[in-house]
Amino acid sequence: MLFRFICFTCFLLPALSFAQPKTVFHKDTLKIAGTSVGVRFSHMKAPLMLPGKKYEIIDLGSDGAPGKTVTVYLENDSIQIRNDNFPYEEKHFFPLQLAGKNYKLRLRFNNVTASFPSAYIRENRGRALVEVPETFELANILLMLSPPAKKMGGMVDTGQYHDEVMAYFKPFLGHPVFKALDVREAEYSNHYYEFRDNSICYEFKGDQLMPTQYFLVYGSDDSTYSNAFRSNVGLIADFARQSNFRAFYQSHLPYYRQLIAQQAEWSDVAGMQRWLGKQFSQRGFDTSKLIFSPIINSRHSTQQFGASDEHGKSFHEMVLFVNGPNLYNAKSDLNEQQRRGVMAGIIFTEVDHNYVNPRTDSFRAQIDSIFGNRDFWAPVSKTSFYSKPAYIFNEYMTHALFSLYAIDTFDASTAKFLIARREALNVEGRGFAKFREFNAALMKIKKENPDTAVSDLYPKVIDWCRSFATR
Repeated sequence: MLFRFICFTCFLLPALSFAQPKTVFHKDTLKIAGTSVGVRFSHMKAPLMLPGKKYEIIDLGSDGAPGKTVTVYLENDSIQIRNDNFPYEEKHFFPLQLAGKNYKLRLRFNNVTASFPSAYIRENRGRALVEVPETFELANILLMLSPPAKKMGGMVDTGQYHDEVMAYFKPFLGHPVFKALDVREAEYSNHYYEFRDNSICYEFKGDQLMPTQYFLVYGSDDSTYSNAFRSNVGLIADFARQSNFRAFYQSHLPYYRQLIAQQAEWSDVAGMQRWLGKQFSQRGFDTSKLIFSPIINSRHSTQQFGASDEHGKSFHEMVLFVNGPNLYNAKSDLNEQQRRGVMAGIIFTEVDHNYVNPRTDSFRAQIDSIFGNRDFWAPVSKTSFYSKPAYIFNEYMTHALFSLYAIDTFDASTAKFLIARREALNVEGRGFAKFREFNAALMKIKKENPDTAVSDLYPKVIDWCRSFATR
């Protein structure tokens, strides 16, 4: 059988600097006497036969990977295309004729946000990691020192480590990186997450910031992976060189390690996943990575990444971005169990987004109609970051779910304290005006249906929301 290989050279990695999605339109018509065409991506054991249908376009796609190919099998010939635009999207269109009828064949290498080497998967499958990455700490320090930080909050503003950061980096506050970080108040939330979370997409190699296995965590344009950290990576590296940031980080490694040990002890991510797995009939992640900084005070987030090992077995990693345990060590009004519980609440309400959000999508139309009444549930003046009705519902659900977890996990006195604190946080602190009523309703529904998983209680919860909002 004849074989043709189509290759489009594109220099992308490791810089990931100016890439774009790529679309290629091939001129030659692929003609097949039969009514279907065979297509095989290199991870597949056998070709998939794609029949001609009533639609003009016959389509097949797969996540991109280094060296991945797709082969189109004709009658006495085949054409192979290599994924040369990795990790960005790459689409190929061919004119196709099946049994004399004309179609378009579209083959897609989908963009991916991370690529985990097989060795990484083997080493980390089943592990719960806790880290203070060097570039993540650099990003947080830059945010804390930036002009909008004092107005917008979200950063620790007292304590010995805070004071050491301020004193060490004070001579470098005139660096041009801070002009790039001086964004308008309305843009700050998105800018903050883009800058902070995407810092894990880089690591130091000497004085240079080089890409890691993560390509995008959170960004304004998922197709080009543009984000506030990547756009300013040259300025960030220059600031690190001029301030000798790496020496500062190295000198504080004993402090970070002390906090990492405490965070690992207080953060039962594996236990949270087991509890959530029962409530949502969903398998947990193969690896969890809890990333924190001692100067984060709020603004937590989560992301998940997927891949496959060399045997084709799936691998899913959950990454959590939270504050450190140092935030609660200095609070003399909390006992040990309360400190653990408060920290657990921070982490749990990020972990459970990975379970709640997909389930919410199954009820999107109903939830949109109820939570579209923004002023009733969450006045925009306090909750503008959550721009869609489903986002508002997810915040209600993830935080109320912690009340159920606290009841099952902590002693009665600690659970009562944590539930009251969670309610005050959401109503007085975050602007979710009806959280107390929602929280009480979920606890009541669960108590009346103790053997029913939370995922199966969604219809009852949504019915309560509809009734409550129309009283």
